[in-house]
Amino acid sequence: MPRQDHLTATAGRTAAPLPRRHRTDLTDRGELAALAVCLANTRWDDTTQVCAAMTRWPALGDGLTSTGLAVLGSAGRQLRAVFADAAAGRDREAVGRLNRLLTRHRLRPVISGTGPSDRHLHVAAVGSDPAVEYVAAAVWALAVFLCEQGVDRLKMCAEPACGAVFLDGSTNRRRRFCSPRCATRTHVRAHRARRRVT
Repeated sequence: MPRQDHLTATAGRTAAPLPRRHRTDLTDRGELAALAVCLANTRWDDTTQVCAAMTRWPALGDGLTSTGLAVLGSAGRQLRAVFADAAAGRDREAVGRLNRLLTRHRLRPVISGTGPSDRHLHVAAVGSDPAVEYVAAAVWALAVFLCEQGVDRLKMCAEPACGAVFLDGSTNRRRRFCSPRCATRTHVRAHRARRRVT
């Protein structure tokens, strides 16, 4: 059974999750860790990729300013560096970078809900700049993931043409590709190279 902590558990009820593209709360650690991956994989100077990120997390775009976009871009580059260090086996550097991000992007948890049975804890204050709050929550979620699962689960795709980062949730910690598409592409290329040799 997955471990729940005080930041993800609701008071005495289990609510049906909202569809991913409509989620605007800051309570789901898995979603927030996925946001950290998205921030690291998005090229924030590419309008198409920014729009794709906003489609996945619409609340990021609520009132997004040029300052907020700069925060997202800076955090994305720093998170990518965390993944690069982890993938290269530089555990200490990855943890150090993540600690600096945690220091720079502090959480402001608030209790939310309409009544005693609906109260839960948001890990970032609602009503602040969405970019700043989502970055803080994503950095926190990635730090929790690293502490619970290990730094070796922060990976970069082995497909040379891809380079995306991902969280390895496999049982044996041996996942090498961000998606089946990248795995197939690499294996087909290797198969064709072997056939040319023979």
